Amino acid sequence: MSEFRKVVKGKELEVKKKESLNEMLWNTVKDHPEKPCVSFYENGNLKSISYADFWGLVEKISKGLIESGVRKGDRVAILSSTRYEWELFDFAIMLAGAIVVPIHTTLSREIVQYILRDSGSKLVVVENKELREKIGDFDVETLEIEDKSSIRDLLELGKESHVDFEKIWKSVKPEDVSSIVYTSGTTGEPKGAVLTHWNWRFNVMSVMSIIPFYPGGPYICYLPLSHVFQRLVFYAGISRGANAVFTVPLKFLDTLRSVKPVAFVTVPRILERVNRGLLENVEKQSRFKRAIFYWARGVAIECGEKMSKGEKFGAGLRLRRFLADKLVYSKIRNTLGLQNIRFICSSAAELRKDLAYMFNGMGIPVIEGYGMTETAAPINLNPLGRFKPGTVGPPIPGVTEAIAEDGEILVKGENVMVGYWNKAEETRKCFTEDGWFRTGDLGEFDKDGYLIFLGRKKLLIALDTGKKVSPSRIEEILLQNPYVSDVLIVGDGKPYIVALIVPNFAFLLDWIEKMSISYDRSKVVTSKSVSGDIEITEVPKEVVENPKVLELYSKVVAEANQKLSEEEKIRKFKLLDRTFTIERNELTPTLKKRTHIIIDRYRDLIAALYPS
Repeated sequence: MSEFRKVVKGKELEVKKKESLNEMLWNTVKDHPEKPCVSFYENGNLKSISYADFWGLVEKISKGLIESGVRKGDRVAILSSTRYEWELFDFAIMLAGAIVVPIHTTLSREIVQYILRDSGSKLVVVENKELREKIGDFDVETLEIEDKSSIRDLLELGKESHVDFEKIWKSVKPEDVSSIVYTSGTTGEPKGAVLTHWNWRFNVMSVMSIIPFYPGGPYICYLPLSHVFQRLVFYAGISRGANAVFTVPLKFLDTLRSVKPVAFVTVPRILERVNRGLLENVEKQSRFKRAIFYWARGVAIECGEKMSKGEKFGAGLRLRRFLADKLVYSKIRNTLGLQNIRFICSSAAELRKDLAYMFNGMGIPVIEGYGMTETAAPINLNPLGRFKPGTVGPPIPGVTEAIAEDGEILVKGENVMVGYWNKAEETRKCFTEDGWFRTGDLGEFDKDGYLIFLGRKKLLIALDTGKKVSPSRIEEILLQNPYVSDVLIVGDGKPYIVALIVPNFAFLLDWIEKMSISYDRSKVVTSKSVSGDIEITEVPKEVVENPKVLELYSKVVAEANQKLSEEEKIRKFKLLDRTFTIERNELTPTLKKRTHIIIDRYRDLIAALYPS
């Protein structure tokens, strides 16, 4: 039997009947046939497909796939960015009884082929010719979403089919495998998590008992559907008849302003970029307007802290918040298109506490959760009425969690995968003898049973002194400084902690201008960020090597060190001249840092920070 520091059980989840995702979709189609199911932009105009029409399209595609030879248990891969057709094929494959294998579009050709080979996929639904290149000469049938003639032929094949479709889709049971989802690979080779229909449906029921959707309510769908987070949210929306509005990351802010959604899910980096955009804009305003903003920001953080503790506002704070809302918060909500927002769920990494307090205090409800590919997304979720920044909330209803003696988070629940595809030994290792799933993450519970996430077990830094350090705490403190955009903490097996710092280039270049420091402006690289702003992604090396700039960041690091213990203190640092990106494989599709890739890329810089 496993020994634990603490066990916390989520609330009871009432389950009247287990059902497959196929049944879930059909039940919503019956209850809300005319409600919009998906919306998307076509030639600049927002178009919608009702639940009845969505089912009609899915049925034709599914029957077309069956006529093409797809059978129950076959694996069919989807290699596409997030678009409504992704979900048409997702459900079409599952209704045929086959198994969906999502593939991240940012993966290399080698990894794409590895997943196709490992899963034994017989067909790949690929978005376009560009992504088809990633399949290369691998021997597999393909179907291109943007090839209109192929899709038209498939629909026609489905329309003329005489298969007993109802019998086929109803033969799929809750315990049948629905998907093999490969892990992002932050620490090594991707592994295929085998998820059943019930794994997903269980999580949908659990999450909807905390933050319900409503029929017709629009929510934004833009994160990768190849990842469990956005896909689970789409299934949750389907379960309640909500309307998924599809967009691409670069048009995310434009879509927010146009649609004014009731909800969306995101990752901390995006909220941090929104905050950075606000700060950069404010710094361009008059001294008076800057003073008002920072005063209002302080009020928001104070309000957020009280909200998280369940405390009431005093008369003075209520008045200050009322004035701050009139002067600042309402303008921010209107600018961002958040007038109707009910919740924003942030996951994949920890959101800085000050930002969580700030957004909630401004009337923008942001809650955090924690989950994994192996658990079909959520394990924990903060409730709207009592969010607690710095935690990922209590276990969701129906899930039990434990903290092992070594601090590892263990999970039991009907959302936990069957195992890893083709990896019996890996599967055996990830479960305890008494059935607990080993997450590989470290955590602890607070007095209210909310989980505090402490980072990946493998990423915990062990100094050569024997002291162990969590890099996430150091990173969070550094990121509170507006001159820091990103940071990677290093020190495993070394005598002390060092940092690779990505400056906030907009703030830094503005400071450089004020200091009359010259540099080659032609070498500054920009791109449009997900917050809709133009973001500086690379600067000349002369900028980050300038003695005055290094002196500025020495003060930034010294300020952070005042809040850190002796073993956590950053002894040396290096400024990087460009941001971490998905394109260079430094970030996962959900914007988590691939630590091993970054450390390998900058190994010479890191080595120079230690004695030879």
